[in-house]
Amino acid sequence: MASVAAVIVAIPVIGQDAPESLLPPGFGDPPPAPPPSAPPPPPSSGQSPSTSGQTGSPPRSSAGTPSTPQTASASADEEEEGDEEEEDRIIFDVPPAGARSLEQVGVISASNGGFPVDAFGDSGGAFLHRAAKLTKGPLVSRWATIMTRRMLVSRINTPDGLNGADWTAERAWLLLRMGDAVAARQLVQQIDAGNYSERLYEVSMPVFLGNADLSGMCPLAPAAYKEVKDASWKMARPICASLAGEQGAATAQLNQARGNKWTTGIDYLLAEKAVGAGTNGRRSVKIEWDKVKGFNAWRFGLSYATGIEPPASLLASSGRHLDGWRARLPMININRRMDAAPMAASLGVISNRAFVNIYALAADDADTNEANKELADQLAATYTGSNDSGKVKAMAALWDGASGQRSLHSMLVLTARAAALISPSDAYGANTDRLVASMMTAGLDTSAALWADKLDSGSLGWGILAVGAPGMEGQVSYGQLDDFYDNDQSEGVLKSKFLLASLAGLGRVDTEAQADFAETIEVDLSKSGQWSQAIDSAAERANPALWCCYLRSHYKVIAGRRSPLLTCSTLSAP
Repeated sequence: MASVAAVIVAIPVIGQDAPESLLPPGFGDPPPAPPPSAPPPPPSSGQSPSTSGQTGSPPRSSAGTPSTPQTASASADEEEEGDEEEEDRIIFDVPPAGARSLEQVGVISASNGGFPVDAFGDSGGAFLHRAAKLTKGPLVSRWATIMTRRMLVSRINTPDGLNGADWTAERAWLLLRMGDAVAARQLVQQIDAGNYSERLYEVSMPVFLGNADLSGMCPLAPAAYKEVKDASWKMARPICASLAGEQGAATAQLNQARGNKWTTGIDYLLAEKAVGAGTNGRRSVKIEWDKVKGFNAWRFGLSYATGIEPPASLLASSGRHLDGWRARLPMININRRMDAAPMAASLGVISNRAFVNIYALAADDADTNEANKELADQLAATYTGSNDSGKVKAMAALWDGASGQRSLHSMLVLTARAAALISPSDAYGANTDRLVASMMTAGLDTSAALWADKLDSGSLGWGILAVGAPGMEGQVSYGQLDDFYDNDQSEGVLKSKFLLASLAGLGRVDTEAQADFAETIEVDLSKSGQWSQAIDSAAERANPALWCCYLRSHYKVIAGRRSPLLTCSTLSAP
């Protein structure tokens, strides 16, 4: 169905657990209700707060475990929470001048690189909601991820038929699955507390856990654990009480949690350790992972927040998106950040600049191990070598040291700006193709285009520029395509097929050459399928956001659609 394709073909994420939280109510009792004579506080936005009407079933991990602690069945004991329980209503009093509307929610606007407010055109809310929920992450392409992240954080009109808080929750949940916990947190924080829906409370828990940000969840806790009846919000109470210095309340609530068995095993012990890490906390808890099976957001967030490095085996089995979370955690050991950064860069979660900064930190950190110190020194040499030949040699050492295609791709991202500083020359042999490829991974297309006359016809670098360089003049001939085909070692000559499809969509290939080469590699360019129909539909409905994401992820041929292509290029400029 077109709705399934609406955002992007994606690689399944292994840790897609139900969004739940870690919020505590330890910051004191809810504020007292206003006296009868006082008028009620004004609403915080034009849309009244509502609970989610389309929450759906929370996603679950491959192991079927929830993203928050294992819980016991609710019992009558859970209702006995004295004067802190359901009877009181928390009142959010946001001054009218400071209230934020749910009609448009986002972090960046069109004026600073985001999509326009009407980027979804006339697409219905139900369609977009389903598209966001069914899109799995991380995504196939680095640029598809970059494009989709930008779309999800843009200040765009809330689609018809959706509550703004619920729609924000689905956007944040998708960002989290793609590996971008930081942008997900920025997004949920755009909603005033009084406008939170049940779905947004559900999603905000793993969002803050993905950032190992326990204190960030605490302001939501008093309302959240009443709105969403699960163990994670209850377990958040003693943690936040401890962070607020209320150790007596934290101890009492932790004892209640243990007695009611709201959570057990490693999940309870991590909560107890988090309580001990609070102000005046005196608990010493030993965490042992030997018998732990499965990993989730609760275990991730509490581990890193309390200075514990989870076992590599659990991290490796829980999805590549976790590398996106880990690479951006400032509190973890620099060696662990360097372990995570290549995957995060290849996925498109961190930029070339952020990737280089991590290596620069490693160069000056006394804790950096010998292997990572050598990598940091190699990167430094790509900028500080005595001449261009020495700099290219240092880059080649990083490229040749990669283990597999994903690793090589990450190293190309790492060296992109160093490559852009090299003067075009035909003296670098096979490394010329990799210099061009490196620049293009970071969107440095103008710099890469300067190498056009240094490339052999039909080489990989030539093919990259034929498609990606701005303002390419002339049309590609059959002979050039055939040269590329002769050099193509990919399975099923997939690179040649992608090259032809891209050139045809851009109108950069001679018509006769296009037909002849399509016959040579056995590709039917006239074939219309589900994806091409979805792309055409997005273009016809003035929906550049989904149009660009379709195009970036599927490399489809859109003959004659040059205006949307230019729009997409503008929107995706780095």
